Amino acid sequence: MSDIFREVDEDVRRDQAANLWKRYRTPVIVAAALIVAGTAAWSFYENKRLEAAFAANQRYGAAAELAAAGKSAEAAAAFEAVAKETPKGYATLARLRAAEELAKSDKEKALAAFDAVAQDKSVDRLTQEVAKLRAGLVALEQGDRSKMVDRLGELVTSDGPFRYTAQELIGLDALNDGDFDEAQRVFKLLLDNLDAPHAMRQRASAYQALLNAARGGKPTPSAPAPAAPAPAPDAPAVEVK
Repeated sequence: MSDIFREVDEDVRRDQAANLWKRYRTPVIVAAALIVAGTAAWSFYENKRLEAAFAANQRYGAAAELAAAGKSAEAAAAFEAVAKETPKGYATLARLRAAEELAKSDKEKALAAFDAVAQDKSVDRLTQEVAKLRAGLVALEQGDRSKMVDRLGELVTSDGPFRYTAQELIGLDALNDGDFDEAQRVFKLLLDNLDAPHAMRQRASAYQALLNAARGGKPTPSAPAPAAPAPAPDAPAVEVK
């Protein structure tokens, strides 16, 4: 008797399963197809991304080899091509490297290239600040103090990682130009800032000593030497008789 009930129960479950399958088989098949298609599309995308990254790495490496060989013009052109034709990460690095190579022969173009990266809102903030710092150094190499301060000044007023480096460079440039008051102001900022790296504060102390020596060693106008007294007129000869 129990076998009959078991068979009836199994028949009922089979009928329920068959009804469920008839009701939901289309959505299940569609969902399965979408999962398979999505997996295939993602795999295709990943393969293409990896292929593009590998190709970009190869081209970037070839440009770096040109730079290492001292072929700056060819390297700059190669990096510029990488920047235009490769994924964003490699493209941004290539823009910075192209500017570095340009700085060896044409500082104005290099300055413009670094400025373009620094002002590009699609670039992450750290890379923007690296570009500003390099632009400031190029301006310093040009001997254009105002351009240097324009670029490094933005780093000094921010809370970025290069603010102390920017202060140090501005102070050194002021010291080199004989602007002792500005150098004093900047070095004092570093010395008084307990958040500044210890090594940098030590250097600021050394710069302060150089500044004091430069101020103390400045030639001061000397008073004119007193005129030598005029020689006394010869006494008239006395004839002795």
